[in-house]
Amino acid sequence: MSVKIRKKRRDMEDIPLSSTADIAFLLIVFYLASSSLLEFRGVSLPLPKKDAPPMEILKENIFRIFINENGLILHNKQVYSLGETMEILKKERKKNPEVVIVLKVNPNAPSQMVPKLLREMQKAKIEKFSMGMEKK
Repeated sequence: MSVKIRKKRRDMEDIPLSSTADIAFLLIVFYLASSSLLEFRGVSLPLPKKDAPPMEILKENIFRIFINENGLILHNKQVYSLGETMEILKKERKKNPEVVIVLKVNPNAPSQMVPKLLREMQKAKIEKFSMGMEKK
């Protein structure tokens, strides 16, 4: 007498994939958010101390630079490139170590111009400067 053993045939169970799209979407959002934060690099600026007295600057120690709405760098109504401006600033600082660069920026100027100029000034070890926006 033989006993027949019946094998139960089961259908393959499906793996639920409904949440996979949600997880993929969240991973994409996380990646985009974290990678976009890496693009912003600031410029570290030396700031005066909290209780520091106001500085008194002589007129002959002021060197004025203006960045207009087109991103052009002007000094005495003449347009200079970034490299030319840096050469002028280095010569001015050699001539007068007490020089203070006064940077005025048009509110509509391209935003990348100011950090570029400040980074170049830091490379040249020019730390005496004042920065402000032009009034509209």
